[in-house]
Amino acid sequence: MSNYQILNNVEHADVKIRLDRAAKYGDDVMFCMTYPFEFRLALAHYPIVIYKSVDTEAIYPVALFGFEEGENLFLSEHGWEARYIPIMVQRQPFSIGFQQQPGSNEKQKIITFNPLHPRVNSEQGEAVFNEHGGYTPYLEQVVKMLESIDTGHVQNRMLMEALKKHDLLEPTTIAITLNDGSSYELVGFHTIADDKFEALSAEALDELNQQKLLLPITMIIASMSNLGDLVTRRNRKLGL
Repeated sequence: MSNYQILNNVEHADVKIRLDRAAKYGDDVMFCMTYPFEFRLALAHYPIVIYKSVDTEAIYPVALFGFEEGENLFLSEHGWEARYIPIMVQRQPFSIGFQQQPGSNEKQKIITFNPLHPRVNSEQGEAVFNEHGGYTPYLEQVVKMLESIDTGHVQNRMLMEALKKHDLLEPTTIAITLNDGSSYELVGFHTIADDKFEALSAEALDELNQQKLLLPITMIIASMSNLGDLVTRRNRKLGL
């Protein structure tokens, strides 16, 4: 976070952002946080599991791209091979920051960015500011993404609280075996306990529906069918 700067049209007038997808631009990630508002698009491609951070113990849903650190099985020499890229990847290198207002206890939301991010340069990619210092259509799109992410954090908190309240989370070990006989086990993730979800009372289901959480929960469950596609992609990478 110490690398982030407040974006402004004087110091950063010439900033451009490369939008092509490759490991050299930081896309070689095993997973990223995802949000209920994008579950419908994400589940078309990715397993959605619940991750608990070892460092902060924060718990949140993630879209899974690979089976080990630094592996994104959707990346190839042609870019990112999926119709939808989760918003936490799309928004790079930008983030929401907060600035204390003089003479007030309130904090104002601001756009920050990491000038050291490999996407940032002054020659290639999408311009951030136009020649008059105004936002380009690209930056306006980034602002909308950041606003959606801010809303998504609230949605995720509500979702995790509901899953805990109804005891729907269960630790899982994702075990896979590849065509060459090698196997992997992913630990530290949680899934929805199908049996407990199916046993929920009508009152509990109605409560989840009123909170607009019932559909996201079913989407998490449905997304697990994408694990097979990840295995296929890994086998293809191995030439098997």
